Amino acid sequence: MTEIQTLYIVAGVLFVLIVGVYFIQHRRRKRANFKKKEKSTFADSGTRWSKDQHEFHVERFYETGLTGKHDFHGGYLNFGFWVDGNTDYIEASHELLSQVADPVRLNNSSHLLDVANGMGAQDIFFFNKYKPAHIDCIDLTLSHHLICKKRIEENKLQDRIAAHYGSAVDLPFEGNSFTHVFSVEGGAHFPTRERFFGEAYRVLKPNGWISLADYANPVYPRNFIERQLARLCSNLWNAPLENWYSCEEFKKRMEAAGFVDVKVHDVGQYTIPGYYTESMRPETLSALSKIRGWFATYVACRILDELILWVYKKRILTYVIAYGRKP
Repeated sequence: MTEIQTLYIVAGVLFVLIVGVYFIQHRRRKRANFKKKEKSTFADSGTRWSKDQHEFHVERFYETGLTGKHDFHGGYLNFGFWVDGNTDYIEASHELLSQVADPVRLNNSSHLLDVANGMGAQDIFFFNKYKPAHIDCIDLTLSHHLICKKRIEENKLQDRIAAHYGSAVDLPFEGNSFTHVFSVEGGAHFPTRERFFGEAYRVLKPNGWISLADYANPVYPRNFIERQLARLCSNLWNAPLENWYSCEEFKKRMEAAGFVDVKVHDVGQYTIPGYYTESMRPETLSALSKIRGWFATYVACRILDELILWVYKKRILTYVIAYGRKP
């Protein structure tokens, strides 16, 4: 390789780095401006979490690229429930949410607390399909919270749905307040899921129901490579290893928190492969790159999705629908 060729390569690498840094900073500025425009209580710092809190890192993970309301995938963030040959993501997402709500009989007399509710699209769905008397929803990601508030206002549901910014393990509600507590794919991130079980039990009324779409680990990593890849998946996903346990252990821990009539259904075959296929579609990747940026879409998220599929195929990870009742 000649000296000129070497200089061209070095110049090219520097150019890519400079452009990458520019776009990262540009997105950060847009996100900060979005928060200030919404007159958030936390707009100056952009968060209520300190860097030594687990919530800070989960929030940063989910805020990648978010600079305001966007409707990609209808605003849903879940894996979907893929049955009957369906290939439409929004239909799969609606089916998953129904799998959470139907077993616990959400209805027009219910007062629902939706924990880790994302950008609020699922709460609009719950309201439109089940007409609960009231929904409170809470998320630890500030941009999610602000987008959720805008979505509620656009649907003119401020008197029926209230959005809150906070943590699943320190719920800002009185005890015995809700007939139902839901969490769709939030539990793996909570520090820890068991602490959330305790909080959910506290805020539920007697005979109230908890229902979750969540993850479990049928087989513990069996060798060094599996353990390291599982740990990498945990770190990339901001999912504490304390939340990694089997379906059977999942049931035991819900029961230890006080819940009865507990059921934990392994539905991995209906969720993870379908989500992976959807995430690989060129249309999906193109749309996500406009939201998250090229690197996050084609490098970071691809690594994470490949890891998730790998640990699923190894039975280290699966997807569950779990529910139980407070006596």
